[in-house]
Parts: sequence; C-alpha cells; structure tokens
Amino acid sequence: MYKLERLLVALDLTKMDDILIKYVSHLAEFLKSDKVYFVHISRNLELPEELRRNYPDLMAPSDESITDSIQKVISTAWETDYDCEKVIEIKEGDPSEQILKWVNIKDIDMMVMGRKKELKGGGIVPQKIAKVAQTSLMLVPEDFVFKLNKIVVSVDFSKHAKLAVEEALAISNEKNISLSLVNVFKVPSGYHKTGKNYDEFALIMKGHAKTDFREFVKKNNFPEDLDCQFVLDNDDSPADKIFDFASDQKADMIVMGSKGRTGLASILLGSVAEKVVKYDNEIPLMIVKEKGENMGFLKALLKL
Repeated sequence: MYKLERLLVALDLTKMDDILIKYVSHLAEFLKSDKVYFVHISRNLELPEELRRNYPDLMAPSDESITDSIQKVISTAWETDYDCEKVIEIKEGDPSEQILKWVNIKDIDMMVMGRKKELKGGGIVPQKIAKVAQTSLMLVPEDFVFKLNKIVVSVDFSKHAKLAVEEALAISNEKNISLSLVNVFKVPSGYHKTGKNYDEFALIMKGHAKTDFREFVKKNNFPEDLDCQFVLDNDDSPADKIFDFASDQKADMIVMGSKGRTGLASILLGSVAEKVVKYDNEIPLMIVKEKGENMGFLKALLKL
C-alpha cells in the first residue's frame, strides 16, 4: 500500500473551492498527508491583443492576483489545525491536460476534485480525469460537509479491490469509523440450462461470492472481522446497487478500485467504476488506482 502523502486539489475560482478546501483540511489530517497542492488552470492568462488595444485600462487577472485570491480562501476555509505544506500553483492551458501533467510532475498520490450539481463553473471534467488519471482520485459533492463515520468499500476481489480495502483500513485505523464492504454479484445468462430457476441460481452465486470473500481476506491478511454484504444485481446496473447500498448505510465515503486490466487498458476505469463516477454526485467517492500505471499516449487518451 502506498501512502496518500501528496494531494492535488483542482480549483476553479468558484464557490466549489471553499467546499473543497474545507473538505481537504480534514482529509489531509485523516491521511496524514505531507503536502497539498492547490492548482488552478486558466485557459489564457493574457487578454487578447485587440481588447488590450481598445481598452488599455483593462487588466487580465495575473497569476499573482489569482494566487492572492486563493490564499485568502485557504486562510478562511482550512478548518483544522493540521499543519502540512500548502502550495498554490497557477498554470495556463487546457485544464484537463494540464492537471494530468502536473500530477506527474509533482508525483501526486491523489487528486481531489468537486462534483457540481447546481453551482456554475466548468473547465475540468471529473469523468474525463477519472478515466485516464494514473493516480487515485477523490470526488467531493458540492453540498457535502465533512464527516467520516461510515465508509463503504465496493469489492470484486481483484488486485484493485485489495488497494481500495487497504486505503479504507488505513483511513479508519484507530478511529471510530465504521467500515463495510459490498460485493455486487449477478446470475449468469444461461442459468436455466442447469435446470434451476433464477432464485436458486442466485443463491449459488451468492455462495460463491462468500467463498471468494473469505479467500480474499485470507490471501491479503485482512482483519477476519471485516463485514461484507452481498447484493444481487438483478437488472444489470451494478453502479446503482453500489450507490443505493452506500445511501442505505448512510455512508460518508465510497471507496472503490479502478478495476485494473491488462495492457494499455489497465489505466482506464472499469465500466462499473466509470458508471459510479457518473451516477454518484451525493457521496464523496474515492477511486483508488495503483500509482505509476503507464500513462503513454496521454493526449490521445484525453480525447476519449
């Protein structure tokens, strides 16, 4: 397991920044992070020549003025006494491309981004970033006030599920935080050829899932008292099942792996994780990726 020591917070100079900074002040304390980068990407810090010529008194926001503005928000929104290094970076260019570039340059362990429902402002698209980022990602809803009493971890018993459980255990270790795992299983097509009905085969698949869970715990030396609930996906919508389970549990965070695959595709999200990213805009979502997955052909991937 790698520690989440270096965080990058994507800011867009809207009200979302205040929410993110408040959230990260607590998250950094829980993770014992060493350094937090607050990054704003402007598509263009310069005014067009024609505007400058026609309106000589008009000034574009400089990187210095933006830095001062962000510093003021940090000074009021950072809610904890946790002391870590805070760095403000103002860059120019395509927001998604530049964020991914600086993740590499600064050796970031996890990005933190906002999920907007009503607030205005754009630039960086969370789904786009989540799909190609080679580092873990935390998505924070716009109306979420930090609390962390319950964590739900989605597991499919893969190596990335292992990373997700490890991170959830690290966050909850020695803290009064409840941790529940959920496995969404389904009945394979063609089950009727076995002579059993749907409900009978669902019980068989649940039994296999329980066996896989016990082997998963043993193989990875996880605590034997880990709780895992098994939910039947009866309408081919596992993302809904994960979110509904977390909502029923009144979870304050969902943690899941990115479902690694072989070759170049291993840096992309699995279909379930991608759907949860699109579906969930109410509960903070942590997508855990194995740090350092190859990010070749970055520009091409950003167009996906």
